[in-house]
Amino acid sequence: MPRLVDHDQRRAELGEAAIRVILREGLAGVTVRGVAAEAGWSTGSLRHYFGNQHELQAYVVQATNDTLRQRVLPRLQRPRAQGSMVEQVADIVEEFLPFDAERREEYALWSAIVEWERQHPPEGGSATWNDQRALYRQVIAVIRGDEPVREPGAAALPHSDPHVELWAAILHTFVDGLASQIMNTPGEVPAETAGLLLRSLLEVVPRRFSGR
Repeated sequence: MPRLVDHDQRRAELGEAAIRVILREGLAGVTVRGVAAEAGWSTGSLRHYFGNQHELQAYVVQATNDTLRQRVLPRLQRPRAQGSMVEQVADIVEEFLPFDAERREEYALWSAIVEWERQHPPEGGSATWNDQRALYRQVIAVIRGDEPVREPGAAALPHSDPHVELWAAILHTFVDGLASQIMNTPGEVPAETAGLLLRSLLEVVPRRFSGR
């Protein structure tokens, strides 16, 4: 009797193999031949699932995005230690900074997604970028004294307060730049310095009723 093949499981295995390739070689290393070798498959077997490199890379980018969400969301949602609002918010935002091996891997995976989207601009914009902007929008709203938006679809929309939109953009740009410095110039921006810079920025976000 022929053995039944779980195609979803096999595609998941391919996604995991491709992610290992990305971490070693970047997105350019995700070829039919390279991923087949990493997964221990023949090239012909892999072509049963993906007809060409473009199809393979598109699948891998989606699998990578899913992997990042599965890694990061539980950390963002974990209970926070008591402290000032700025301290609690900074603790959340730091999940995006590559301070340790796990988050450096996540940064490398995120960079692969960015490279794919640069080559193949998605309709409706980058889902990863939009997810991050929605988080920063929430962060700024909370610091300013607004109630956070609980419904994900609403959080993805521009905030009615233009100050929230402005400071969400500033924070997003700041965190991306800080992450790049930590990743690309190791040792120049230690975690303690990065944390201080982040908290310094959050402290100057104008509060809604401060009169500033």
